[in-house]
Amino acid sequence: MLQRVQATDGRDLLVRREGDDLAVLGPWDGGRVLDAVPDASDERLEVAGTTPLPFLREGAKILCVGLNYRPHIEEMGREAPEFPTLFAKFVDSFVGPSDDIVRPADVDQLDWEGEIGVVIGTEVRAASVDDAADAALGAVALNDVTSRGHQYRTTQWMQGKALDSLSPIGSIVAPLRDDLTIETRVDGETVQQGRLDELVFGVADLIAYCSSIVRLRPGDVIATGTPGGVGHGMQPTRHLQPGQLLETELGGVETLRNRIR
Repeated sequence: MLQRVQATDGRDLLVRREGDDLAVLGPWDGGRVLDAVPDASDERLEVAGTTPLPFLREGAKILCVGLNYRPHIEEMGREAPEFPTLFAKFVDSFVGPSDDIVRPADVDQLDWEGEIGVVIGTEVRAASVDDAADAALGAVALNDVTSRGHQYRTTQWMQGKALDSLSPIGSIVAPLRDDLTIETRVDGETVQQGRLDELVFGVADLIAYCSSIVRLRPGDVIATGTPGGVGHGMQPTRHLQPGQLLETELGGVETLRNRIR
């Protein structure tokens, strides 16, 4: 598995994680290293002596898919889409795996949306579904934290989705597999669970569709959608409050732990 970490001497590194051992591949260098992932050097680090950093290339495109788990479609009162529902987030929308999420003063309906993100590993444009399957580098944990009040001001969602520094993303990119799970917990309570093979539009379909619209480059991310169990779909509705702990776990790989303040 690939991971981005900060060493004790302050270096920002791309490493290959093998248990508790990290093989240094090279400097992160804004994520440009992802264009051609190097072989491991002789340098080894221990996990305990490093700090996880968000696996986001500088200038990356983050394309998000709405309404891609049937339970979430139903809880939001929507029809199943004929095509993937896309919107964008930006690098500035994200924080790291253990950073605090600072709720802006004008946001009072902050909601969770745990998701499996697919990191692109090969440049791809207008790919077929068969070719698209080979374009993924792997999966990363993320949470599409959303300001529902902003989202529903208009029929366009982006203003509620792309707020600065609200959405955590993981440091580890794991292999894609059908039984890969995502789980969201609020103060230890499990509120969402989903599996990659439950998507309405699967990974290859999403890469093919997105690449028909825009060129995908190494380090770009497709957020594949959230399972049922968002706070806005509950009766009564629930939203994140200061002091609460939001956890987003990519099955057995990495858990994001972000305190709301």
